[in-house]
Amino acid sequence: MKMHHLLLTSLLLVTLLTPALLAEPCAAAFIPGNNVTLERDGMTWNYDEKITDNEAVFFRSLIDGETGNNNGFVNAWEILKMEILLRDKMEKTIEEESDVKLNSTSDTVELKDIEFWISAEALGRTEKRSSITNRASVMYGFKEEAGPGTTIWLMGTPDSSVTITLPKGFDAELTEGLENKSIEFENKRTLLRGNFSSEKNITIKFSENESFKAELQDKKINMNKSAENKSLTGENKTLNAGINTEARQPTKFFKNILNEINRSLI
Repeated sequence: MKMHHLLLTSLLLVTLLTPALLAEPCAAAFIPGNNVTLERDGMTWNYDEKITDNEAVFFRSLIDGETGNNNGFVNAWEILKMEILLRDKMEKTIEEESDVKLNSTSDTVELKDIEFWISAEALGRTEKRSSITNRASVMYGFKEEAGPGTTIWLMGTPDSSVTITLPKGFDAELTEGLENKSIEFENKRTLLRGNFSSEKNITIKFSENESFKAELQDKKINMNKSAENKSLTGENKTLNAGINTEARQPTKFFKNILNEINRSLI
C-alpha cells in the first residue's frame, strides 16, 4: 500500500530528497493522527503529525534551505512561506488523486478549502532535535447529500490513528479497514475510533440511527401538540373577548336609558 499523500504532505519535499526516509509509513520519527467529521453535505479532515529526533532536525533544515536564507536558523517568515508552499502542494496532490470517495466515486466530492500550520516549535536553530507538530485541515463538499445506505471511502496513512464522527442521526452499518475499532457516543453523535489498516483503506456504510429517528418523531409530535394548544388558546381568547363585548353592550344600553329618564325629569 502506497504512502498516504496528505497526512505527510509536510514531508513530501523530504521524501523527494531522501526516498528511503519514510520506508515505514508510521516510523517512530513520524507520529500521524486523523480526525474526520462527516456531515450530510460534506466533511472536514483534520491531520496532525509529530516529527521527532533526526527528522525534526532535517525538517528545520529543509525550511531554512527551501524558504529561508540557509543560515542555520528558522525564522517566523520562513515558516509562513513554507506553510503556503505546502498548502499549494497539498491542493495539487488532492486534485491529482482524491483521498475521499462518496458511493465509490470521487466525482461527487468537491475540495472546498485547505489550511496548513507549521508549529512554532520549528523556530530556532536547525540542529534542534525537539519535536515539531504540524497540522492541516481539509474541507470537502458533497454534491449528493449523504443518507442511509451511503458509503464513504477514506484513504489514510497505514496504521495511523483515526477518529471518525458520523453525521447526526447516522450509525455505521458496515465498517471495513478500521482496525482496533471502538464505538462511542458524544453530543448525540456516533464516534468511531481505531487505526487505518495496513492492508486497505476505510469504508463506512451509513444506516439511520433508530433512537435519533424516534427522538425526531417525539419532537414532531410535541411541536404539533404545542401548535394545537396555541390554536385552542387563541380560540378561547377570541371567545372570551366576544362574551365580554356582549356583556358590556347591555350595560351601556341601560346607562343610556337612565340618562334619558334623568333628562326627562329635569
